[in-house]
Amino acid sequence: MTTLQLTQHLVDEIAPLLGMGEANSIARLVLEDVFGWRRGSHPRKLDQDEQILAWTTINRLKAGEPVQYVTGVADFYGLQLKVTPDVLIPRPETEELVEWVLEENGSTTQQVAFDLGTGSGCIPLALKARRPGWKCFGADVSEQALELARENAEKLGLEVGFSRFDLLAEGESIPAPVSLLISNPPYIPPSEREKMGASTLAHEPELALFVPEEDPLLFYRRILEIGHSALAQGGKVYVETNEFNNERVAALFSEAGYTDVERRQDLQGKWRMVRGSRRVSANT
Repeated sequence: MTTLQLTQHLVDEIAPLLGMGEANSIARLVLEDVFGWRRGSHPRKLDQDEQILAWTTINRLKAGEPVQYVTGVADFYGLQLKVTPDVLIPRPETEELVEWVLEENGSTTQQVAFDLGTGSGCIPLALKARRPGWKCFGADVSEQALELARENAEKLGLEVGFSRFDLLAEGESIPAPVSLLISNPPYIPPSEREKMGASTLAHEPELALFVPEEDPLLFYRRILEIGHSALAQGGKVYVETNEFNNERVAALFSEAGYTDVERRQDLQGKWRMVRGSRRVSANT
């Protein structure tokens, strides 16, 4: 089997499940990230081990496993990150959150950015790549996620500090002061499972997805509490939200005393982000 034949075979096998466009995209990712071959290059013959890997890959994809877990690679804001089922696959919506942070905080500003629930490290790594002068940090409750985030930082040559932090543990705090507090926390109540894709439910970590049905804003309250103690005067909080509770999260910001609260839609027109600033004391 050649790389060209594998490309066609992948498309033939996956298209009935995902559609022709998605099948072509997945085939391209698999050939590039697993077999090191780009379309337009001269086809090469796969050796015996590669042919075994090819069939294994096809079977995993047909079983519904996300291509990023199959290849072990996810693209995020111009970076290639290693991902495993220990972390969420970085989403385009989170890229838009990063874009908002960068848009409002230029390269001439000196910022200390801290990402709560960092997973693969995608947010602080993307910020550090675009703002080398910033100090960027990430924290997560999962040791497996932190190990992966550190591996990504080392591979990319980006100086980002990662530490363990349980967002729900009372009394825990992060080093202060920080100027930017960012998070894409768990925000899906179990009742919304039927709105989610089967692949996400079967393969991505529930710890990073779901919140208690009776308290869907749990993580946002804790983030805002931490912001009160960790943020410098005028520091900002940026969060990604569930499209169905975005307005409630914004109201929570205001109730917690944050100013300049703004909601934003993603490119699909869904309300998915909120930003607010810690109130500047009249004494400063």
